[in-house]
Amino acid sequence: MEANSLNFAGDHVPCSMNLTNKDIGRLFDELAQLMELHGENEFKIRSYANAGLAIRKMDLPFLTQSQKENEAVKGIGKSIAEKIEELKSSGTIAALDSLRSQTPEGVREMLRIKGLGPKKLKIIWHDMNIENPGELLYACQENRLLMFTGFGLKTQEEIMKNLLFFQQHKDSFLLSQIIPAADALLTALRQLKPEAQFELTGEARRWMPVCNKIHILCSEKPGQWPENLSILSENDSEVSALLDDKYPVKVDIVPSSNFGRHHFMTTGGSEAFMSEYYFQPDQTYSTEAEIFEKMGRPIIPAECRDMNSFWAEKASDLIAENDIRGVVHAHSKYSDGMYSLREMAMECIRLGYEYLVISDHSKTAAYAGGLQVERVLAQWNEIDTLNTELKPFKIFKSIESDILSDGALDYESEVLKGFDLVIASIHSQLNMTEEKAMNRLLRAIENPYTSMLGHPTGRLLLSRKAYPVDHKMMIDHCAAHGVCIEINANPMRLDLDWQWLEYATSKNVKISINPDAHNLRGMTDIHWGVKMARKAGLSKADCINTLPLAEFDSWVSGRKNSKHIF
Repeated sequence: MEANSLNFAGDHVPCSMNLTNKDIGRLFDELAQLMELHGENEFKIRSYANAGLAIRKMDLPFLTQSQKENEAVKGIGKSIAEKIEELKSSGTIAALDSLRSQTPEGVREMLRIKGLGPKKLKIIWHDMNIENPGELLYACQENRLLMFTGFGLKTQEEIMKNLLFFQQHKDSFLLSQIIPAADALLTALRQLKPEAQFELTGEARRWMPVCNKIHILCSEKPGQWPENLSILSENDSEVSALLDDKYPVKVDIVPSSNFGRHHFMTTGGSEAFMSEYYFQPDQTYSTEAEIFEKMGRPIIPAECRDMNSFWAEKASDLIAENDIRGVVHAHSKYSDGMYSLREMAMECIRLGYEYLVISDHSKTAAYAGGLQVERVLAQWNEIDTLNTELKPFKIFKSIESDILSDGALDYESEVLKGFDLVIASIHSQLNMTEEKAMNRLLRAIENPYTSMLGHPTGRLLLSRKAYPVDHKMMIDHCAAHGVCIEINANPMRLDLDWQWLEYATSKNVKISINPDAHNLRGMTDIHWGVKMARKAGLSKADCINTLPLAEFDSWVSGRKNSKHIF
């Protein structure tokens, strides 16, 4: 279990029925880690850890199913199902509350630091008498960890690096966390005061991948605040609060007669945008639209205002979610996905997509059930059968092939040429110099079988830094070799970063907005990828999976022909 998998948010769950499967899974992760920290039964620890993983991956409605239905789910069983029932009824798990009360908050916080699992943390807490991240950082700076078994210089340096990263980002949240919370808050506020204006503003309105708060603009305070909004401070012009005991909230109260001006200014944007779209500060604007109208310019969507250059004609040509015609990069039960090929295909059809590019893990990814050649052949046979049955819908034969340490892909040419597409990705040995990373990436891009570069920098937002890359060199190489680049739409990745997408498209590199789905629900992550594409000013024409089936099929075969792959 990863040591930084928890989403530390205090001890209280305000409304259990609002919890997602990821939220429930993280509670069981935390329970398992705290049990291990306190030296409890290893069998139970393993059971809760496995349950946490299973629940996070599944689409089942655990909180609305009966206990008996949950017990029947593989990996759950009676004990886990009972605790889910407890969570449903009380909003918490007593065993977890008990362990939390026995563990200093700072120690629990340190469980979020990458590389600090319960075993190491137990020594740090009990033997080193360190109870919070600040004390740990000081101890690292004083080389005190070296005095203890299992903590060499390299380990100490790695802990210090990860600790500094954690401290830098601990009060930040993924866009995918902030937006649903903000939407729910706005809905509640509008119900409490229908005649007033309430709008999202700030970095979340601009769809920044990581945000540090929810910023709301309102024209009039409601008579009361939503129950899940804890007010920290309040005056006539500003309110500071905490939503769900987790998300910092700032509310600015502004007059409705000048609401538009405040909305524009608090939304913000790049220095270039704000200087270009400067307006007379002594004028009042009730809506943002008035500002753009008086300047004689079309409205620039909020998400595009971080661009350093933006031409107005793009505003009407931005990609939309309904432009996506096929799901590229998804995993099935053949590797580490939760559903069969048929189930993944049927979900695509239900969602209105025309094709699915199934891209299970390759043989090197043993940790993810990577496909040996025999399994590849079996999958191809099943795809052929399903394509006959589901026509006109089509499943394309693909693979997410590991880029090995020397830049090679991990199948022989005879296997690689049988795929319709090959997505090349780095999954291992991520602690690289830029030179090492670029050598791997460039060689993989040069491989004639590589169709697309997957999550090109390997980042996990708020969890893991990207490995260092020369973005321009990487993109230029993709342009020279006809290789697409994905926006991995998993909200923890959003990789390639939006700031490099305009450069990529300027070099005629096609972008593919890919969910990297490991379950049915994961396909909806395309939503976040489209947001990043819009943020970068991309149009429908810039993205390869906006092509209808016939054109996408032609592109696939045309690329193979151009590379002499027969």
